[in-house]
Parts: sequence; C-alpha cells; structure tokens
Amino acid sequence: MSHFVSNGVARATAVVCDDDPMSRRIVREVLERCGYDVLAGVDNAVDALQLVIDHQPDVLVLDLVLNGMSGEEIIASIHDASDTHVIVHTSYDPSFAVKSGARLFARKGNIAMLEKQLMRVRGIEVSA
Repeated sequence: MSHFVSNGVARATAVVCDDDPMSRRIVREVLERCGYDVLAGVDNAVDALQLVIDHQPDVLVLDLVLNGMSGEEIIASIHDASDTHVIVHTSYDPSFAVKSGARLFARKGNIAMLEKQLMRVRGIEVSA
C-alpha cells in the first residue's frame, strides 16, 4: 500500500473514479476528512485501473456507470493486481460488482456509509 507521511504520521492514499465532476469533488472532500491523501480523481475505469497498478493506493472509490468500460469490469483486475480496497460508490444495483468481487459498498448520497467504509479500510471501526 502507498502511504504519504505528513508530520511523522502515515496517511492512507486513495483514487476516485466517477464520471461526474461534482461526485468526484464530494468524494475527495470525504476522503480528506477521513484522513486520506487523494492521489487522483479520474472519470474512466481504464485510468483508474492504471493508477491502482502504478500507485497501489489503499482505496479506490469506484462508480459503476462510466463512459466506455464500466466500473464492474475492472474490479477483478484490481483484486488480482493489488491489495487496494474497492468501495463501490453508485446509485445503481451493484449485483454484477459483487460477482466481480466487490465487498464494500456505499450508495451515492449516503455520506455516512461512505465515511464508515473508508474508516473500516483504515482499520477504524465506526458505530452506525
């Protein structure tokens, strides 16, 4: 996993993949509030997969409905190529993502669930 060190404290790293710029901005703010350094925000699955392979972030927050290749199509590749945790962040049915190996989910608009999943990845349990 890739960690940045700031003031002697290791910070977890993240990549955001969503084709909606507003969603990327909101997710970036949530990630930073939860103690993550955001390496990049991208709008397509191919760039997200390449960033994960190159930088091995702790987490990828991934929308499923993207232009070109869908988010579901890269989940298995990410699991094969890295230890990066994938949080599926979508307003659509994630059943195909489950078949691809996704295990962490946060419905778009549910910031509390996204925060909970992000803290879980960092090993910090948060009560509902």
